[in-house]
Amino acid sequence: MKVAVIGAGAAGLVSARELSRNGHDITVFEQSGQVGGVWVYQPETEDDLLGQSPSRPVFSSLYDSLRTNLPRDLMAFQDYTFDTKGGGDDHWLRYPHHSKVLIYLERFANDFGILPLIRFNEKVERLAPVEDRWAISTQTTKDVLFDAVLVCNGHYSKPRVPDIPGMDGFEGLTLHSHNYRNSKVFEGKRVAVLGTASSGVDITREISEVAETVYWCGDIFTSGSGVTSRGIPLYPNPLCFNGSSLEFPDGVVVPDIDVFIFCTGYEYQFPFLASDSVTVTDNWVHPLYLDMVPPEHPNLAFIGLPYLVIPFPLFDMQARWFSKVLTGAVVLPSRSEMDKMIREREAKFVEQKIKTHHYHKLAEKQTDYINHLARQCCEPLMPDWFGRLALEAQKSRLADPEYFRDKPMKFHGPTVVI
Repeated sequence: MKVAVIGAGAAGLVSARELSRNGHDITVFEQSGQVGGVWVYQPETEDDLLGQSPSRPVFSSLYDSLRTNLPRDLMAFQDYTFDTKGGGDDHWLRYPHHSKVLIYLERFANDFGILPLIRFNEKVERLAPVEDRWAISTQTTKDVLFDAVLVCNGHYSKPRVPDIPGMDGFEGLTLHSHNYRNSKVFEGKRVAVLGTASSGVDITREISEVAETVYWCGDIFTSGSGVTSRGIPLYPNPLCFNGSSLEFPDGVVVPDIDVFIFCTGYEYQFPFLASDSVTVTDNWVHPLYLDMVPPEHPNLAFIGLPYLVIPFPLFDMQARWFSKVLTGAVVLPSRSEMDKMIREREAKFVEQKIKTHHYHKLAEKQTDYINHLARQCCEPLMPDWFGRLALEAQKSRLADPEYFRDKPMKFHGPTVVI
């Protein structure tokens, strides 16, 4: 079967490997000149610091100091350890710098013979269904037909910026974490940071070392709820901007803000997809069976959509599962059955009052999800150490979001960590 993979990041690389293992004829389209996807560091930033309409988009969202928020033994692909005997080094930090992740992925691509399958600097401009196949057009090719396509274009490059009333009149600088690289330009400034996920934690801590004041905002905080160990005051999500001031729902006003940084995540986008069978509504990509396959087109898969996950092992199992769908080893339900399951899942989300943009959130359900795929495609279930280490890593991060990366851990995977 002739199969295309869009993207040569982690999801695309492991997909190409699994497809090759199952005997498919693979072409990987990568818009840049190297593998690694979001793990390729780009020091330059966009001319639109909010990332909404830059004249020259920058794909990477890495900042200089970024280290993984997962231990490397947990984030490795299942059969390719993140140490010297695999794609890493025994002496690397357990929570490695982003440059080490890129090395790991480059070695993966080389060791599994994926590089010759990749067409670098080939941005997919159009993906369209043609009867029971897919036509792909790039800058240099037009309507090349494939029997199946795996979309692995990532979802950490288009900033998601919530609308805060009065932002247009804000007198200071606004930017998204996508265009943050280091803290130098914030020296002596009064900075507000919105967002409590990993980037919000890291950037707030880093800027606090040079700024006059940092105000950390998020929906898990309330005004006056305290300060961090570094003395950073905590605030809820702002109600509105008022000139250079921020107003909060409880009536608190913080004046003279110089910079406001959005650490508010990213949007799913598929600008090349010329089909209305899959749409994005408030960051929910639907309809998809098992967060991957549109019932109308069972030869199309989106790899890597779930978030709040341990990504590489999840990509790995999704790729194994869909590769076996294509060989017939895994048989999909009928279109009507998949549609029904998708509707029932949506109804459950509505009943539970889950916000639409959280529909792809797995978190504590990720091991069950991976194991469900594993059972269907006759692959080994996740080992016991995986769940124990994942839970320990989560508790450590929640208990000490600033310093968890450098604390010893009880559980280990097969990866050598020193």
